[in-house]
Amino acid sequence: MKKIITAASLMIVSVSGWSAIAVPKHDVAAGKVIAESICGACHGVNGVSAVPAQPNLGGQNIKYLYKQLIEFKSGHRNNPIMSAQVAKLTDQDLANVAGYYASQPRWGVGYANPAYAPAAQKLFFGGNSSRGVIPCAGCHGGKGNGNDFAAFPRISGQHSAYLATQLKLFRAAGREDEVADSSQVRVNDSAKKGEKGMMQVVASKLSDNDIKVLSDFISALH
Repeated sequence: MKKIITAASLMIVSVSGWSAIAVPKHDVAAGKVIAESICGACHGVNGVSAVPAQPNLGGQNIKYLYKQLIEFKSGHRNNPIMSAQVAKLTDQDLANVAGYYASQPRWGVGYANPAYAPAAQKLFFGGNSSRGVIPCAGCHGGKGNGNDFAAFPRISGQHSAYLATQLKLFRAAGREDEVADSSQVRVNDSAKKGEKGMMQVVASKLSDNDIKVLSDFISALH
C-alpha cells in the first residue's frame, strides 16, 4: 500500500507541474513550413511516422509536444538527433511546430499479439500493488488518449518499438543503471531536475516482459 501511495503522490506532483506549461500563441501555417523542411522525414508531414522507432505526432497533446521540444533544445531530454534538429529553432518556432502537429488528424492504431493481452490489461488497467506499479490508465486514460490539461501524452496506437524504447530509458534512469552516456536514460518526467519523476519510478519496477506486452497492447489500443 505504501508503494502505491508513493506512486500516487508522484502522479499529483506531475499533474501540478506539467499542467502549468504555457504554450505561446502559435502559427500553424509557420509550423507546417518547419515540419515540411525538418520534421517530416522522420515523423511524417502529417504526423504519421513510417519509422517504428520514431513516434507519431499527429493530434498529440500540444502541451506535451511543446514541452518535449523545449527540453530537447535545453538538453533536459537528451537525444542527439533531436537536439541537433531543434538547435537553431526559437521557442516561438517550437510552439508553431507543436501547434501544427497538434492540429493534425490523430494517427491510427497498430496490431497487437492477442497472447499478450491478458497480462498487459492487468498492468494497464490495474497496475501491480505488490510492486508499486500504478495503472497506466490512471494518467493516460482507459483508451490511452492522455490528459490534455496535465500534458500527459496520447499513447494509444503509438509504435510499440518507440513505446518500449522510452519505457526502457525511463527504467534505466529510475534504477540508476550504469550507462555510457546520458542519452541512454530519460529523466524529463520530473518536475525538477535531479528528482525522479513518476515514469522513472514506475518503469523502474517493470520487467522486460512487462514492457514488451504493454508496448504491444498499447500500440493497438483505441
